[in-house]
Amino acid sequence: MATTDDDAPSLSPFDTLEETFRLLCTGPRPLALDGSAVPGLPDREIPLVELRAMLLHPSVDYPVRDAALGALVAAANTEGGRSSIGLAGVMLPGLRRAIFPLFEARPDKLDDLEAEAIVGLLRSLECCRPGRPRVASWLCWRSRIAAARLLRRELAERAGPGADPVSAAPPRPWGHPDFVLAHVVAAGVICEEDADLIATTRLEHQSLEEAARALRISYKACQLRRARAEATLAAHLRSDNYSPLDFVEKRPRTPCSCRRGRPRDASGADRRPGKRRSSPDRGGESAQPGPPA
Repeated sequence: MATTDDDAPSLSPFDTLEETFRLLCTGPRPLALDGSAVPGLPDREIPLVELRAMLLHPSVDYPVRDAALGALVAAANTEGGRSSIGLAGVMLPGLRRAIFPLFEARPDKLDDLEAEAIVGLLRSLECCRPGRPRVASWLCWRSRIAAARLLRRELAERAGPGADPVSAAPPRPWGHPDFVLAHVVAAGVICEEDADLIATTRLEHQSLEEAARALRISYKACQLRRARAEATLAAHLRSDNYSPLDFVEKRPRTPCSCRRGRPRDASGADRRPGKRRSSPDRGGESAQPGPPA
């Protein structure tokens, strides 16, 4: 039996991007990069599907990766359209890895997270300065921040005041490391590159030696830089300026959310069934005497 369009499974934003990327990399005029302009790459036109596989191979040095991605970023900023899709397609494996922790938190929001990550990537191109080291990590970081911002809004809505005036912590993962790093970067506690260094070496298990090569500094300098950033981060997290509950956006106050219990002017009809008075009535009734000593 033929499958109708309604029966066909819908593609996620990342799957749609992958399919479009592969279609644009085939045919008589595929998306390609001139390898002669990037030292370390073959001296020919390299289709972007092939280029992506090259850049993911561990034998390719970080300066070569940065130069190739820098050329793709420049083309995307200048031409847009096909070139932007080409860059996003090359970055797609990194984008999938970047938002995976967010997907684990809310699997039902996969399509929204992927769409926000793509939008975050495209918006960050204008801010990507030429010659930036570790272009791939920086673009993935910006995409993850965009997706995390969407997830924070979702968690804030779930943690809004309900019918019962009960104080409770927001749903997990309000203390996720990605959110913490994004929060301290937005607050100006540490810079994005330091946060990226902590994230890649602590959370993504990249070695300090690889990070030092990517930053073009010595191993010792990279080690000291991470130690200073982590000390600044730890001091901020222990200070009064940081509160984990700040990750949940504040909602408008209601009579039940601004203080514990019912409003002071609540009537007797609002009292919970079976609730005893905390003090005797002022109408002349006295409290019942207790048992004799």
